[in-house]
Amino acid sequence: MNRLWKALLDKSWWVIGFFAVVTVVMALGATRIVQDASADALNPDNNPIVALNDQISTEFNSGRAEVFVLRAPEVFTPGHLTEVKALTTDLEAVEGVKKVTSLSNTKKLVESDGMLVTSDMIEADNPPPAEIAALRQYLDTNYATKSGMLAAHDGSSTNVVVEFDDNVDLPTIAAAMEEAVKQHWTGTYDLTGLPSMESYMLNAMHIDMPTLGGTALLVILMMFLLNYRSPLGVVLPLLQVLVGLIWGAGLYGWLGLKFWALTIIAPVAVLAVGSSFTLHLLGRYFLELSQGSEKQQAILRVLVKTGLGVFVSGLAITASMLTFLLSDLAMVRGIGVLSAAGVFTAMLSSLTLIPCLLNLLKAPKVRVKLDGDGVLSQQLARLGQSLGRHPRAVLLVGVATLVLAAFGIGRIVPNTSLVGFFKPESSVVRGMNAVDKVFGGSTAVKALVRGDLQDPQVLKGLLEFQEDLKTSAPELGATTSLATLVRSLHETLTGEAGMPASRQLVAQELLVYQASGSVDDITSLTNLDYTRGVVTIVAPRLPTHQTKVLFTHLRERALRFLGSSVQVEFAGDILSEVAIEDTIVHDFLLSLSLAVLLVILIDSLIRSVRAALVTIIVLISTIVMQYGLLGWVGIPFNLATALAGALAIGVGDYAIHLTVRYMEDRQAGRSPEDAVVTALATSGRSVFFTALTLGGGFVALTFSQMVPVSTLGGVMVLTVFLVGLFTLTVLPAACLVFLRNPRTSKTKENSHA
Repeated sequence: MNRLWKALLDKSWWVIGFFAVVTVVMALGATRIVQDASADALNPDNNPIVALNDQISTEFNSGRAEVFVLRAPEVFTPGHLTEVKALTTDLEAVEGVKKVTSLSNTKKLVESDGMLVTSDMIEADNPPPAEIAALRQYLDTNYATKSGMLAAHDGSSTNVVVEFDDNVDLPTIAAAMEEAVKQHWTGTYDLTGLPSMESYMLNAMHIDMPTLGGTALLVILMMFLLNYRSPLGVVLPLLQVLVGLIWGAGLYGWLGLKFWALTIIAPVAVLAVGSSFTLHLLGRYFLELSQGSEKQQAILRVLVKTGLGVFVSGLAITASMLTFLLSDLAMVRGIGVLSAAGVFTAMLSSLTLIPCLLNLLKAPKVRVKLDGDGVLSQQLARLGQSLGRHPRAVLLVGVATLVLAAFGIGRIVPNTSLVGFFKPESSVVRGMNAVDKVFGGSTAVKALVRGDLQDPQVLKGLLEFQEDLKTSAPELGATTSLATLVRSLHETLTGEAGMPASRQLVAQELLVYQASGSVDDITSLTNLDYTRGVVTIVAPRLPTHQTKVLFTHLRERALRFLGSSVQVEFAGDILSEVAIEDTIVHDFLLSLSLAVLLVILIDSLIRSVRAALVTIIVLISTIVMQYGLLGWVGIPFNLATALAGALAIGVGDYAIHLTVRYMEDRQAGRSPEDAVVTALATSGRSVFFTALTLGGGFVALTFSQMVPVSTLGGVMVLTVFLVGLFTLTVLPAACLVFLRNPRTSKTKENSHA
């Protein structure tokens, strides 16, 4: 092994040149990365709900929507009604807009001499008072409009719903729509919908990328300066993590992957985790120099003694990150590619580029005590002595703590709702709450109905289903369907409340409506052979566990009022969020289990199964504590916190270094108790600063504009603290109980620390 490493050092300039060339190529690839704030990136592959959404959108020419609530002391004035009319016209002209529904262009039904006359609600600018009075009376009495879907009964607001194509750039269309509102509406307004949400996320990404990355890098460098108090101890880690980050981002770009909302997690993870490799190597390097070793001899001892440990740790972390590639979510797979490539490259550069640079640079003066004589090392040695006297008691306390934490896991409540991405004080949430209060919701549930939609009994059942929701689900807003149109049409033509009594009468009234020139209004509710229709239900965005309850209720009520005469399938953005939750839970269990198995396998192949199992105690304990505390504190299980488990496996694998140092000292002839003291006094110091460095890197995520990212930052800081705590207490105790006479799969000459 010495010959291999010496041959590497003899080719130092070649190694540096190789890294320089590849880094330039990867930097070019990084420039190809495109940001994407699309909410669709959260949808799992082959999601049947998404497919049904698309089917309904295509068949009934509908789409997802942005809702504007226009406010004024009194909207029913000639000036404001003229503004609504002009705004509607401008919004309809925005590229990508499918349909605009407003007080201006909604059809008014009037019977005149036995004929049906349809017209826009507002036909001309500056309507006179008599027309305005007639308009308000119509809105208050017509069955289809008296729900307040178009305007508040007290005249304090009016609503505009803009539906758009699925393939448009939502931030662009959001800006165009809001500009139109600002240009035409002189009152105040609130808005909500996917375009405004995606615009906010895109802006958040623009802020987060430099802010979080720069903060993480600054904190990490401060930790290195505090640890080594040497420029070399800052510059080399900086170079190493930047190489890892550039190579990871370059591969990401060359593969044509997009940078999604949560992808910012990956570069921060690369910075934090990648820095730990050089920390252990430089720690051993400075230790060897402080003990009088010549520079190249010190480098070789570092590579032989600590290099394999870094390789094992890097390989295990990379494997953990690669488990994300099994996800059904493209965003999670992207995080896996970037973080795995970055971490592996950081590990590779720490074992090749950094030693070659050390070989060419002058040996630094060691300004801190790294051989067990410093204040921190002395305190850790005392901790080791205490653990040596009571190892079983420490393990029992650890087990009791884990049992208590485990009860918290059952208290975790999933929530993968899109609105959970935004802080309560954000403009998105404020707008959503304001629109929900007036409009009854900020999104729509779609029910695809298959059956004979000219059957009066089916139409009656549909109408009863819609009426029932007003009392059984008061959190919902207005509902519309073919039954709504037929009910309004029948009352207009006959003056009688209720529904047509026969199929023939239904067909006649719908034919009259088509003859009035309103075919598009019918085809937005049903196909022209009346075998398939859609019910639109305005709904608020709720936490996904409440959304599940809502959809269960909708299915039960639909079955009660429609029976088996028709088939009903529900779709909508919020139902897609429930599907996301199911995917995340599946991915979480799969990636976490596989990550644990891979770490055990990799550690076992290089050392021993017993050593791997002892080390994994730290990781398992950390995950139990991690999710137990989430449950006790009340933090929801979402996409970000689901990633925390596998990230904990990767981040926590630095516990390997303490186990290996203990094994090295045991093989050197020290007693188990003395080996624990020495391991804590030397490798324990590196573990301590690794925890500080990793925690400092992840703390940057807490400043994110997006709640899942900031939550993950806090969870990972907690995770790093727990890993450090268990590594310095439970792991030494476990070594004393279960690993008193370790064996490795390598010879003593190839042992490492």
